[in-house]
Amino acid sequence: MEPVEQAAYRREMKPGAERGYAWQFAAAGVALFALAARIHNAFAYPPLLDFDGPGHAENVLALHRGELPDVLAWGGFHPPLYHALGALLWTLLPTSIPVHVTLRLISGAFGAGAALLAWRGLRRFVSSADAAVAATLALAVPVATIAGSMIGNETTCAFFITAALLNLVSIPPDPRALARHAVVTAIPLSLAALTKSTALVAIAASGLLYATRIRVDARRAAIAAALVVGIPTAAFAPHAVRVLRAGGGSMLSVVSGAALAQDLREEMAAQPPGVRRLSDYAFVPASTWTEPVYSAPGLVRSVPGLLWASTWADGHAQFLPASQPRVVSAAALTSVAGTIPATLALLGLVRVLRDRRAFVAAAGPLLFLALLFVSLLRYTWVIPSFSAVKASYLLSALFPATLLLALGMGGLTPRWRALARAAVLAASLGMTLVFWYGWWS
Repeated sequence: MEPVEQAAYRREMKPGAERGYAWQFAAAGVALFALAARIHNAFAYPPLLDFDGPGHAENVLALHRGELPDVLAWGGFHPPLYHALGALLWTLLPTSIPVHVTLRLISGAFGAGAALLAWRGLRRFVSSADAAVAATLALAVPVATIAGSMIGNETTCAFFITAALLNLVSIPPDPRALARHAVVTAIPLSLAALTKSTALVAIAASGLLYATRIRVDARRAAIAAALVVGIPTAAFAPHAVRVLRAGGGSMLSVVSGAALAQDLREEMAAQPPGVRRLSDYAFVPASTWTEPVYSAPGLVRSVPGLLWASTWADGHAQFLPASQPRVVSAAALTSVAGTIPATLALLGLVRVLRDRRAFVAAAGPLLFLALLFVSLLRYTWVIPSFSAVKASYLLSALFPATLLLALGMGGLTPRWRALARAAVLAASLGMTLVFWYGWWS
């Protein structure tokens, strides 16, 4: 399908006559509540208990002092953009604002920005109402709430990758404009690469997508693919070389601090299960929904179970107090509620796979989603520790995930679509309430 056909098909898919202002207002209300929860959590959550927070804070401190972060430290393998922004705000903001709060607010702002970008992108494919409902869930889903309430670079990377993916759905029909378009895509990819190594997957997906234009104009397609891969790779290279030298040339050191220092390797090696089996990727225990915490029976070994629990609940017990039964029960409700949007997303996937034009129109984001998921599975095999099974590693796939959800809703009859929207918004509201830090005390 040519780009002109893609644009026409996106218009055809989108039921523009149905604006659904009431649904948009309802979604906006839930979204504002989710944003309020992020701000509250940034102040309420205890200092430096954030998942990997001390490592990120150590990098920020080093840059604030005018030094390069220690590559052999826990978070030293991370690219510096998020930490540099934190160090800059540390310098500019008054001392009355705690540094850990500032770093969390950065996470929250970029997470909200990623959801906003996704909303804008979804409106190219679906009705405004379905776009608003899907984007609201992207703000309220527990994995996004936790990441947006803590010190970390995952939401910042997700923001820049989402911006790049939105550009991939509007590749121009004129081959002469490919190079310029690729450069524009390469800018957010470069910023993502300077934030987190997840960007490497987005760079690969982008290069492959531009390369598919080779049947239209081989030379210009090759140039575009080279630009979209080469520019962000050049931005990432200085940091990568520094990490590779410290890691003895191990490519794993670029994506994991556990490959850099002996004490870190020992700490990761001590985590269960210690050895992966193929059955770990098929086994899903009932505790995924009844007690979605890694210490529950079977969850440490189950890759899909722990991924689900860390998406729709707090699978790693990093935010909610897992020692309180009523909190675990509340998290179980959000885990069960996750079956609603997940089912709708599966319907959206079926809808895309059954229609070639739909698949091609969303090819870039879907290709990235597939590559990122496969990369995560590979990562969990190479590092057989429960902490490696984190749904937050998939946060950068926010746009394709919400696209499938929105397409799933959009393919329903009006009555069922209304029920689906109401269910997703109700789930979003409930998840925000459960992950409003401190409600149990």
